[in-house]
Amino acid sequence: MDVVTVGHSSLDRVKTGSTEHIQLGGAAVYSAMAAKIFSNTGIVSRVGRDFPAEFYSLLRKAGIDTFGLKKVLGKSTSFFIKYDKDGAAKYSSYELNVGIHIRPVDIPKNYLRAKAFHLAPTAASKQKIFLEFLRKNSGALVSLNTHIGYFLKYKKEIAELISEVDVFTINDEEAMRLTETRSLEHSLNVLKRMEHRLIIVTMGVYGSIVIERGEITFFPSVYQPKIVDLTGCGDAFAGSFISSYLKTKDALKSANIANSVASIVATDWNFQAIKNLKFESLEKFQEFVVSRQRRLGKMQRSMEYFFQNY
Repeated sequence: MDVVTVGHSSLDRVKTGSTEHIQLGGAAVYSAMAAKIFSNTGIVSRVGRDFPAEFYSLLRKAGIDTFGLKKVLGKSTSFFIKYDKDGAAKYSSYELNVGIHIRPVDIPKNYLRAKAFHLAPTAASKQKIFLEFLRKNSGALVSLNTHIGYFLKYKKEIAELISEVDVFTINDEEAMRLTETRSLEHSLNVLKRMEHRLIIVTMGVYGSIVIERGEITFFPSVYQPKIVDLTGCGDAFAGSFISSYLKTKDALKSANIANSVASIVATDWNFQAIKNLKFESLEKFQEFVVSRQRRLGKMQRSMEYFFQNY
């Protein structure tokens, strides 16, 4: 493996209007789907007996190794997501179930030769246990992101992890909450003074900010004429960032690439837009993005012409 993602794999109960269905989700899945675009990728997670065999097949077909996806007694992690008429997602409820019990012993021994691990959002205490294990048993880079839901209980522990990981990713709302500031500008000033290696602040459709050695660099997102689903975009950013960073060793280039991946994810439901993407080099991916954006631009101009003249 080049990259291994660790965290929740879930059965998401999704409701849009009067329609309801079950789909594969979870932060570890979204980050793995993005990482595999550029790297050989595996996933470490626990799922219950209710986890469908076809979801294993889906992951393998996408190019993700599932040897670390452990099926155990109990129920899988589950999220109930409702989408309103504008396509905005609301997490109505969740049950972590067997996902609570993910442990470092779940990592297959051959995975410890991976070049990088990404720790998807779980309790900060659990992320620290994984980090300490990896520092002792692996020479891999370690990337980590979190979720605002953990801040009430673990804010201090989350802040302490910033200096301990190689890449720390957080969104703009979380950055303000973590630094106890009321604006992104003020939170960035606090973050850049903290001990760190790499801090990435994502801003949804607006792009991302890289803080490296106290220097702040902004990268706008790739424009998309239609946003369908923002679920998992932050996780996809984190997975594609560490995957491309392994190849470039350049945080600025990697943020630019991760912006593109996250923006593509947003153009379709779930992770469908990136499920089949795989590139032998970052240059091939960039050529794909340029070609794709040119097609979208032509389509947009054609639609504008149509509405102006008919």
